[in-house]
Amino acid sequence: MREQLNRVLKTPEILFIGVNGVIGGGIFLLPGQVAGLAGPNAVWAYLAAGVMVMLIGLAFAELGGRFDRTGGPSVYAEEAMGKTVGFTVGWSVWLTYVIGWGVLSDGFVSYLGSVWPGIVPYENAVIIGLVLLLCLLNTLGVRFGTRLIQVFTVSKLVPLLVLVVAGLTFAGAPGNATLGLVPEGSGGFFAAVLIIIFAYGGFEATAIPAGEMVNPRRTIAIATIGTLGAVTVFYMLIQYTAMRIEPGLADAESPLAAVGGLMFAGGLLFMTIGALISIAGTKSGVAFVAPRGLYALSQDGMLPGFLGRVSPRFKTPVVSIWMTGAVVIVLAVTGTFATLILLNVAARLYQYLMVCISAAIIRVRDGEPGDATEGPNAGRRFSLPLGPVIPVVAALMCLYLLAFEQEPMNLLATVAALAVGLALYAAARATRSTTSEDSQE
Repeated sequence: MREQLNRVLKTPEILFIGVNGVIGGGIFLLPGQVAGLAGPNAVWAYLAAGVMVMLIGLAFAELGGRFDRTGGPSVYAEEAMGKTVGFTVGWSVWLTYVIGWGVLSDGFVSYLGSVWPGIVPYENAVIIGLVLLLCLLNTLGVRFGTRLIQVFTVSKLVPLLVLVVAGLTFAGAPGNATLGLVPEGSGGFFAAVLIIIFAYGGFEATAIPAGEMVNPRRTIAIATIGTLGAVTVFYMLIQYTAMRIEPGLADAESPLAAVGGLMFAGGLLFMTIGALISIAGTKSGVAFVAPRGLYALSQDGMLPGFLGRVSPRFKTPVVSIWMTGAVVIVLAVTGTFATLILLNVAARLYQYLMVCISAAIIRVRDGEPGDATEGPNAGRRFSLPLGPVIPVVAALMCLYLLAFEQEPMNLLATVAALAVGLALYAAARATRSTTSEDSQE
């Protein structure tokens, strides 16, 4: 029996969900690296990344209207290319979460060290303690995890808005309105675009609640384009004003904290607190979602059954929570910040690539999505203009960034991580097959 959902969500509400899902800790961590790679052209790198992600988002939007099963990208890939490919996409989604959590953990202690230098020798201990705390809170129950997310939802936008206003009005360095004082980048324009992809993670949230929208076809299209358009403009303004205030942004370990110190008295503390709140909020969201992805793969028989064990008292996926936390600790303590970002982007691009290919395959195979007559997606579905052209173009862009902008070692590490997942997948299927044979005897 299908779950019947209330159709109450309108376009403005979905836009808020999308913007909130995208803007997180990443924008506090990347401006320095982006400035170092692209120099004054860093602002336009955000525009290029935004256009690319918007094309990918449109593929998500059409697929989101076709299927009412939970699982998102892994469901799309499974429907288009089979269960094994679907698993690799689900596994890569989990990888993006755990690597992203590691990135955020490193960024958190970096900002904390900018106002509390005494903590620097104990950074690893702080990382481990925070990861364990989030695992504990999520073990104790769903409400503990979701309440943390709610606390940080709006507050993270305040310091960024103050930065933009200050940079456009009174705080810019004299003679730097055209960013002429910003040194030329050393890594290339598309290298900057590559790492900016990290800051766009979360746009998929606009297509997920399709069954609860008043008009899914219209809302998903507007919300996807509106979210990514609004976020792109906001990111461009943040990058521009940050470089206008601090031309040497590329050399700052905590970029927006350095900018805050030049804005006004107390600005460093203000921006640092904002960064810590935003990063902590994003970490709490990832800590809540990531283990449930691992749990779902186990429940579907794609990973060993012990990962699907639930706490009898708290009814939370306790094994997946602590397994995810353990992997995050290893990554955060042993990996460098820049390497973790590129690993996250590589896994994310694989996920996006498979979704775009799936969108093209399903459009060619099944034609334009027709209207649904029942289920949570009943009503008119969003349909991509130009048929499979948009997802094909987006897939080629993903391939370009993977093939020509990623370091070979990062690609090898991503392939190795996928291989580990496939080995677990094969073991789970073999165990399940043996169990089925034993039960039939």
